[in-house]
Amino acid sequence: MTLEEIALARLTGNRLLYLDMLEVLRRGTAQVRRAGEDGVLLYDPPSEVWFVDAETPAVLEEMLPLMEGCTILTGHQMWYKDILAAHFGFQTEQICRQSAWLNPQPPAVPPFGGEIRRLDRSWAVWAEEHYSHSFGGVPYMEDAIHRGMLGAFVDGQPAGFIATHIEGSMGMLEVLPQYRRRGIGEALLLAMTVFCMEQGQYPYGQVFTDNGPSLALQRKVGMTLSEELLFWLF
Repeated sequence: MTLEEIALARLTGNRLLYLDMLEVLRRGTAQVRRAGEDGVLLYDPPSEVWFVDAETPAVLEEMLPLMEGCTILTGHQMWYKDILAAHFGFQTEQICRQSAWLNPQPPAVPPFGGEIRRLDRSWAVWAEEHYSHSFGGVPYMEDAIHRGMLGAFVDGQPAGFIATHIEGSMGMLEVLPQYRRRGIGEALLLAMTVFCMEQGQYPYGQVFTDNGPSLALQRKVGMTLSEELLFWLF
């Protein structure tokens, strides 16, 4: 078996938890740096993200020398979060649940009194100005638009948007305050799910464990949330 085949054999054993790793393998951008029955280490050059899956301290010790220069990572077992934070000197952590549309059939997008359409690059500045969790500036929004950003419009006015992050997860869901509680977030999330499936991508996202409204939204629209937690460090 090749390293990729070994990695896929392990990761498909818990498809929901590892769907982010399966996506970068599916699209062919990930490098398999280590693979075994007890863990997988991937590096994705476009996003510069390391994906860590390690069952034991011995596996983690084997992986650490391979991760020299790591600036951002996501881990799939919580036991080594603090070990990696200390090793690499990371100051920021985010704890999430994986969320995914597991039905092979795409969802129906509910009506909300408006329309959803794909945004072009002219919307990058507007999206950056209205995104509550900005981190990459206008260039990141331009890249997101290139990958595919959907906008919701009510009476011709922009009411919200959603896109995918560079590593493949659905996110950047934003509904402007005056348009909230109208079902627009639900419509955008399901529309992006359909878009991802049409592109052949795995429709998944990651939700912070302390974001109650977002967790409730995921459950409401039929997404499946992982029991296990995963984390980001940077």
